[in-house]
Amino acid sequence: MKLHLREFPIQANCLVIFAATIAIFITDLSLPLGVAAGVPYALVIFASLWVSGVQFTYLIATLGFTLTIAGYFLSSHMVVPLDIVLFNRGITLLLIICSAYMVIKIKRANVDITTLMNQILIDPVTGYKNRQAFETEFDTEIVRSKRYQRSLSIAIIDIDLLKLFSDNYDYKSKSDSIKRISQEIKTNIRITDFLYRIDINIFAIVFSETDLIEAKKVCEAIRKKISSAIDKNAENKIMISIGVAMLEETDNKTNLCKRAENALFISKQNGGHQVSTLPSIANKEKTTVAAILSRSRSD
Repeated sequence: MKLHLREFPIQANCLVIFAATIAIFITDLSLPLGVAAGVPYALVIFASLWVSGVQFTYLIATLGFTLTIAGYFLSSHMVVPLDIVLFNRGITLLLIICSAYMVIKIKRANVDITTLMNQILIDPVTGYKNRQAFETEFDTEIVRSKRYQRSLSIAIIDIDLLKLFSDNYDYKSKSDSIKRISQEIKTNIRITDFLYRIDINIFAIVFSETDLIEAKKVCEAIRKKISSAIDKNAENKIMISIGVAMLEETDNKTNLCKRAENALFISKQNGGHQVSTLPSIANKEKTTVAAILSRSRSD
């Protein structure tokens, strides 16, 4: 039995609800409860809200339904006329069905709400997370990094679409290009790094367990790859400016983001199409292998 149950993660509250259902059945046989048995059966069905998924609710409702019928045949204490017993059992069965229906509707509504909340956090153009998700999740990453004393860096990427597009480009063309650029960024970061679109032409990357030097190397590789991947006719018109900062011990989200934004401003002030950091790090070209190739990344 233990080997068999390995494949099925059973929660403790599942066992409690199941045991309560059996206890109701035993009590019904001893008294019997009649229509009063419908109330505790309904309670255990509502208790199945503690378990995710509708399958367990179906199981408990079916079990209660079956035990109610079995109780009619197995009970040895028939103290009321048969027609009243049948009526009571019928009401009990109806109560079980109605309770199960309500619980299943509630569970499905919760799933719909969860799906909607997830959609609210997704940028409709790129399919990646948006600023609202960034504001929430970045706080969590900062707390985690400080707790475990891990490095955390953030990069803010500004793509100057005014130079990339002429007035003849429509909205769909701009959206398609933004999507292509975001895909290029995503394919060149690790699966443990997080990409967000925080404004029309601005993206943020949260580099977990990455120091400032490594984050800058990756951003340089991203900048070069995007330039070579976009239409060659527009290559000289692309302006990708990136600002990078790393979490310090006294930092919070506000001043860390401010430092990254100031680094981005430095990149744009110096002509754009470059990566800047605060504090500043000198460019070093000691290796011929792109830094991005040394990191595990998602496809």
